[in-house]
Amino acid sequence: MSSELLIVGLDIGSMHVCAVAADYGSEGQLRIRHVSEHPSEGVRSGVVINIETTMKIVQKAIEDIELETGREVTEITAGIAGTHIEAVLSEGVVGISRKDNEIQSSDVRRSLDVARSIDLPLDREVLHTLVQDFTIDGRKGIRDPIDMIGRRLETKVLMVTGDVTVSQNLKKCISRAGYMNQKLVLQQIADTEAVLTQEEREIGTLLVNYGGGMCNMIGYRGSVPIYVGGIGLGGNEITSDLVYILNKPYELAEKIKEEHGCCYEGLIDDNDHVVIPPVGGWPSVRIPQRELCKIIEPRVAETFSIMKNQLQKKRVFDHFHGGIVITGGSSLMPGIVEIASEIFGVPVRIGIPRWIEGLDEQYVSPKYATALGLVLYAGKRRRDHDQPEESRSPERKGGMIRKMKDFFDVLF
Repeated sequence: MSSELLIVGLDIGSMHVCAVAADYGSEGQLRIRHVSEHPSEGVRSGVVINIETTMKIVQKAIEDIELETGREVTEITAGIAGTHIEAVLSEGVVGISRKDNEIQSSDVRRSLDVARSIDLPLDREVLHTLVQDFTIDGRKGIRDPIDMIGRRLETKVLMVTGDVTVSQNLKKCISRAGYMNQKLVLQQIADTEAVLTQEEREIGTLLVNYGGGMCNMIGYRGSVPIYVGGIGLGGNEITSDLVYILNKPYELAEKIKEEHGCCYEGLIDDNDHVVIPPVGGWPSVRIPQRELCKIIEPRVAETFSIMKNQLQKKRVFDHFHGGIVITGGSSLMPGIVEIASEIFGVPVRIGIPRWIEGLDEQYVSPKYATALGLVLYAGKRRRDHDQPEESRSPERKGGMIRKMKDFFDVLF
């Protein structure tokens, strides 16, 4: 496996553009080489609205990596999100015609092809095909059908689709910056790689990325995704409320939110105050922090309530017995766990990305969950595809490792 080729994950968000570079060391361990971050422009709610502006910021972020590592970036795995993302259930059924009736990976691929053959509008494209489960001759709940015996294979999938123009504009920003895009990956899947444990996916957990421009969601049960969605509200709405009510510039309101914001009044003491610095000739103002919370808390409560209603409409809300994990930049606000627990009525924790070798502690933060998840996702693909055949023991060749590699090719 070559350590010379950089693995680069690119998170183009509404608040920041973050590029993370990694490679595999001599011991086969993924290690972070550099993290580059710049304020975002030209992006709103996960959608590029100004290609030229976004392209220049992407270019800066990748050039930083090349300068710091002394290596050329050729491929990029970028995240995609937005309210245009939709998920639809589909099924593919195929017969097993060979004499021994043994199901092979080619049969799984055929059933997936059938599942994918649903009619989509011309402005939609399939981003991911996520297997829910398999059924063999009426026996449901099968995780791995390969090598099993049967005459009829049914595959249930969750197809994640997106707006073609949104993905094309995203790819165009990267290509015009001078780089080849390897793949667009749903940000929710990248977040999963970074913060969710296997146990949480198994028992049923909802993962929420509370970002600046929107909130992205993905729900798991039995280790497979059963729901993908999002709403066009995020931390930017909180800042806009502060701008309007406090009558302060956006940059100052954002600073006040980050330094003194709290979204749960029960955490604030009556003696806690916030000093708003002077601006535009006006003197500084000292206000109770509780008054600031009274602006922020209703907006956060509204955002979570809309998410809950969406989950209830899709009839998936009762499946998340493992609770809710919240990540993203806005999850850093004090009180977010308390208010989310109150509204959803389930346990809530903050999703902090797992540490990767070489990663500076300042980046072990929910703010960087998507960027780090993209590197983990791309790194897993690189490792599985580059693993030399001779490195596998004879009894494992063509066995579980081979099968898992086949499934990775198929599912994503």
